[in-house]
Amino acid sequence: MDDIAGERLAVATKTIAVPPGVDRVLVIRDATVLPETSADWDLAVRPTRWSYPPVFDLGAESIESSISRTRQVVDSWNSSFQFKEEWTDDEGVIHPGLRPPQMGALYAALAHWRVSTKPATVVMPTGTGKTDTMLALLVAQRIRRLLVLVPSDALREQVSGKFVNLGWLKKLGLLGDEGLYPVVGLLKKMSKDRDSLNLMLNRCNVVVATMSIAANSRSELRAAIAQWATHVFIDEAHHVSATTWAAFRKEFGEKPVLQFTATPFRSDGKLVDGKVIFNYPLSRAQAEKYFKPIRFRPVVEYNDDVADMRIMEEAVAALRSDVEANLDHVLMARVRSIPRAIEVYRLYKQHAPDLNPQIVHSEQTDIEKLASLRALRGRTSRIIVAVDMLGEGFDLPQLKVAALHDMHKSLAITLQFTGRFTRSSATNIGDATVVANIADVDVAENLQALYAEDAEWGELLRVLSEGATEAEVRRSEFLGGFGELAPKVALQNIFPKMSAVVYQTEGTWTPDNIAKAIKPARMYAGPFTNVAEKVVVFVTKDLEQVPWGDVRDLKNTTWNVFILHWSEEQRLLFINSSDNSSVHEELARAVCGLNATLIRGEQIFKSLHGVSRFLIMNLGLRHLISKTVQFSMHSGSDVGAALTLALRQNRAKSNLFGRGYERGARVTVGCSQKGRLWSHRVAYDLSKWVDWCHEVGAKLTNPDISTEDIFKNVVIPEVVSARPDAVPLAVDWSEEMLHRREDSVDIEIAGITSKLFEVELQPDTVASEGPLRIRVRTPDAESVYEIRFAANDVSYVLVEGSAVYVAAGRKRESLEIWWRAEPPTVYFSDGSSLIFNEAYKLPATERRVSFAREELVSWDWNGINIRKESQGPTKAPDSIQRRVIDRLLAVSGENRFDIIFDDDGSGEMADVVAVNVQNGRIEVCFYHCKYSLQDNPGARIDDLYVVCGQAQRSVFWKGEPERLFRHLQLREVKRQRTGRTRFERGDLATLATVSRSLRANRLALKIFVVQPGVKVDEVSPAQLELLGVTELYLRETYDCEFEFVGS
Repeated sequence: MDDIAGERLAVATKTIAVPPGVDRVLVIRDATVLPETSADWDLAVRPTRWSYPPVFDLGAESIESSISRTRQVVDSWNSSFQFKEEWTDDEGVIHPGLRPPQMGALYAALAHWRVSTKPATVVMPTGTGKTDTMLALLVAQRIRRLLVLVPSDALREQVSGKFVNLGWLKKLGLLGDEGLYPVVGLLKKMSKDRDSLNLMLNRCNVVVATMSIAANSRSELRAAIAQWATHVFIDEAHHVSATTWAAFRKEFGEKPVLQFTATPFRSDGKLVDGKVIFNYPLSRAQAEKYFKPIRFRPVVEYNDDVADMRIMEEAVAALRSDVEANLDHVLMARVRSIPRAIEVYRLYKQHAPDLNPQIVHSEQTDIEKLASLRALRGRTSRIIVAVDMLGEGFDLPQLKVAALHDMHKSLAITLQFTGRFTRSSATNIGDATVVANIADVDVAENLQALYAEDAEWGELLRVLSEGATEAEVRRSEFLGGFGELAPKVALQNIFPKMSAVVYQTEGTWTPDNIAKAIKPARMYAGPFTNVAEKVVVFVTKDLEQVPWGDVRDLKNTTWNVFILHWSEEQRLLFINSSDNSSVHEELARAVCGLNATLIRGEQIFKSLHGVSRFLIMNLGLRHLISKTVQFSMHSGSDVGAALTLALRQNRAKSNLFGRGYERGARVTVGCSQKGRLWSHRVAYDLSKWVDWCHEVGAKLTNPDISTEDIFKNVVIPEVVSARPDAVPLAVDWSEEMLHRREDSVDIEIAGITSKLFEVELQPDTVASEGPLRIRVRTPDAESVYEIRFAANDVSYVLVEGSAVYVAAGRKRESLEIWWRAEPPTVYFSDGSSLIFNEAYKLPATERRVSFAREELVSWDWNGINIRKESQGPTKAPDSIQRRVIDRLLAVSGENRFDIIFDDDGSGEMADVVAVNVQNGRIEVCFYHCKYSLQDNPGARIDDLYVVCGQAQRSVFWKGEPERLFRHLQLREVKRQRTGRTRFERGDLATLATVSRSLRANRLALKIFVVQPGVKVDEVSPAQLELLGVTELYLRETYDCEFEFVGS
């Protein structure tokens, strides 16, 4: 090679005799043959060594000479650096220079150093030239002694190589021939003493070290480094631990510290400290061709055993497609550990042997690593499996397919690394492809975090929808309808409450008129408009006076989101905003005309229609006559009397909030006569909020809905001083307890501790009178407590067995004290319930509903002892439970159950749990079995009380699907300790696969009561009524199907 800095250079793959007329000989250590063109050599990042002339032994030089040499280097830069920016003329010819982001960062850093000595941060996406920006600063500022800190050994080697040859500065003509190369030292291990360290430092212009070596050294060595350096650069600062760097930074005092990063968020999710003086947007990086678009190909696989196979197949298919299109791409498979690397490597080796997969990890020798990378560079291999080895410390632009078998700490960095497009990139490099399993919770959470870090990822990341669920497609299409280029706020990460004020409109809407109501100075982001869905989103920024005093120089910054939707069919405008200070009438009239009218008063309470078992928790009343008391708030048992007053029209309902059930889910609903609707429900998908608007709008505009009827059917709590005169069917823990982790609560009886998932509460007797008692059962013990009533109070008294203790977290209390704070719920045969001293009775219209006789199902019980309920450890073939299991095992075809689980025992969810997954639906069946009280079937009501109570209590699990599968897992793990299993079909792996699929599949619950002691042909009205109460409860709460099986 001729005319390289005025010299003639020979390049070889091994040491050779010096050819005549050659000034230097460079050996490429990782190649056996030379690349065909010099454009593919990229010698700055290849492992090389000079074989001629012999390397100068700097250590043999006197320290005085070395110091003089470093000064000469810095002096040579004086007036030799040109601030020249790359530009393209009218004929398309590119004139070399620094890229725009590099120029911007260079000027920003120089400007910052003129006015401040505080640490600063430069954010430049991968591929925009961070290292060359460092080199430009080194030379332009004539930095005498620079310390460069990097996170890894690989980066230390790469960055030091760039400082040795000054990267592109000479090639682009930014540094004249008179500009000398700096003396660069690599601190690979810390010196033993300060003198030897100073000897090394003082011979260098630049020292490159890993943060771990420099920051974790002894204090006198850290002090020596800090005293030597005049400036500090930190590369890939997002990797730096906050505590590690904070301690080390104090050593440098007021010396300039500049942090370079591709993302301002550290690996732990927190912001990199230091003022951000330059932040180059991702969208500009892509627009200016520094960053390739990324196709994100999600796979959806909930079975861990085949997830790697699915990712591998998708990634290899993408690679083969690119290669067939004459794109010079290679594939990187990323994993979290060496064992995982070996496992995944074998998978690629087995299924893509023609692509010669390689593996690289930290336990390999240098020779092994070089061999793998040599095969990759020479394209004898196109796949490499790595354990976070090929991150920012490896430069191969052809790595354009990334298979994320394990999620990287920062998805943003992985994507930038894959999407970068460097100066040395050839023309046959196309767009990047990233493959990951979105069924993996880590992937889903990282994607959300990605949008939170930088909203522009919503535009840069092309998420392909193959295999996506209907809901995911709907969400993707909805967000795509906004058509905005990288908004300041990621629309994917806006999670509004299900709330709104609603306006009746006459004409059409004109969202362009938002500016008439919202001044431009307040508009921070947006408005972003989805024309098809008639939705607008924007964010405002307001500076407001501090509330604690008249301090005019201090202002609070308030950020508010606004979401508007106009339903053309219903002629309604919905406005959702985090600003609840007004009903936004000016905004409504701006977009929908002066005739837009707020829906308020009695009409707003129509939104409660369809909410079954609605319990008003808070009720505000306006007094229409009284002048002394104009408003009163009521809660708990006080609501009943207050509501009666409201219905008599001498009070007006001002606002209320309550809970109930709608569409098979528990909901909270609030509304105010001033026109506001709200709920605790959160819309993690903006399209869900729009759907909610349509549902509410249909109620508000329905002339057939009577608010008087709504309030006649609410559940009214009533304080009682004696037990209800109904038969107790079931007992359950408090809501607080039911929402704790079952394996984090201990129940102790007589010194023996059981977990919550092993404990059962049940009525001690099934009678409508006499003491009301609760039996606490664990696998090893039982105790009975009696509920005793007094004036406005209740106590729980131990009457049988040993005292029970409850421990959760650091709290441990006796059960009688625990229940006073978190009272249990007792369910009765008339549909009512009791919590402490408050009875919750159903409205008279709902209290008595009989089960349809023709819906009763009878089975053949021949060979079954109808007085034997459980199959037990021996799987007794004459038990009721065994007959149920055998029938389930016999089901075939698409209705075949994937899991059949024996959950019998204290703490059971049901005696048998069966699970079938098909067509985006997880069908769970609970079979509650009960033995007959007599040898022959009949019409005994007592045969149904307990089992109907179990059915009603178990419906809770429909609202907690993740806990449902966790409960089964915990009980199986406990059973396995005895050498047995609860699975009649399936295993823990199958259970885990189904559980993970909950993110994409809807859970449906069907509850069966199996009691062969009831003869279907002879069933009594009382039995039908009890079954009817049970079915009504299941339907009105979680919309569960119910079936009864008898003889």
